[in-house]
Amino acid sequence: MAWLSRLIGNKASNTTVKISGKEIEIFCSTRADNALANRDPPLLVEIELAFACFARKAVRFHEASTREDIIKVNEKLSLLITTIVPDTCEAGHGNKNTATTALRSFLPKSVRIDYIKGKWVGEYEL
Repeated sequence: MAWLSRLIGNKASNTTVKISGKEIEIFCSTRADNALANRDPPLLVEIELAFACFARKAVRFHEASTREDIIKVNEKLSLLITTIVPDTCEAGHGNKNTATTALRSFLPKSVRIDYIKGKWVGEYEL
């Protein structure tokens, strides 16, 4: 539906950040750009890839954070990229705070962010 938005005159934004020599494209819909502009604190977008018995992709939205591993996209938007690889594949082992969880880095190709009916939504591509 992004093509329809552009066709009727709404322009979404496209930003590229470079991390460890790899570029990540950040696409924000017009609605997301407007909602970001009306925020005081920056929005933190958490990109998570979890491996266990199967892979799980998640995009979560948080208020600003003081963590050191945050990637600043601009003054209104930051990214946090997390990979979770548990030592075992067990039912109910989805708690990412367990001591046996190993974190490894990955970088998505692109992240898409929208703001629909008062809620942030997002997806990413590997």
